[in-house]
Amino acid sequence: MTATSYHPASMALRRVAAQAEAGQATTIGMLLDGLGSAGVPLAVVLLALPSLLPIPVLPTGPVAGTLLILIGVEFGLGARRLRLPGVLLRIGLPHNALAAVFRRALPLVERVERWLRPGRLRWLTGAAARPLIGASIGLLGLALIPPVPFGNQPPGIALILLGLGLLARDGLAVLVALCLGLLALAWVLAISAGTVYALHLALVALGWW
Repeated sequence: MTATSYHPASMALRRVAAQAEAGQATTIGMLLDGLGSAGVPLAVVLLALPSLLPIPVLPTGPVAGTLLILIGVEFGLGARRLRLPGVLLRIGLPHNALAAVFRRALPLVERVERWLRPGRLRWLTGAAARPLIGASIGLLGLALIPPVPFGNQPPGIALILLGLGLLARDGLAVLVALCLGLLALAWVLAISAGTVYALHLALVALGWW
């Protein structure tokens, strides 16, 4: 299979967008159903996409971040099937907004897929790398939870590339995603610290501290 013919995520994205437009993918559980053997990587991509193209009204960061933490733990421990809390899977999604997000994300995913080459640094997509990758998914999911300005996009980009690299078994893409993930975590920590400090200064100026 060549890199140019390899488009599993983009094809899945088209299918999910069509289901959403038809009103079928109306909960997170329905969205993640039927992912098959590509379940974890594709779930990572799907859950990270709203961080780049937010769904109005819904708190996608905390919900997706929590799910990604759980997925990271399960993946790192070697689980073959996702076992996620039903209370999160039953969260409803506005299907029109969901379809629009995935349609807008298609060009981005397709551009990344054209760069992927299955088989590079194969050991980074094997069982031995699972604990490292699972921990990375969990930490980047945690970084999606704080509602800090411009804080969701960098972890989202790293997660999407990580999921696509795992799908294509392209260890080089996974390595780049892990490096981007470290930068994203540093970015979120810096923004969070700056936000807390700015809030502290505001409270001091108001005489509330």
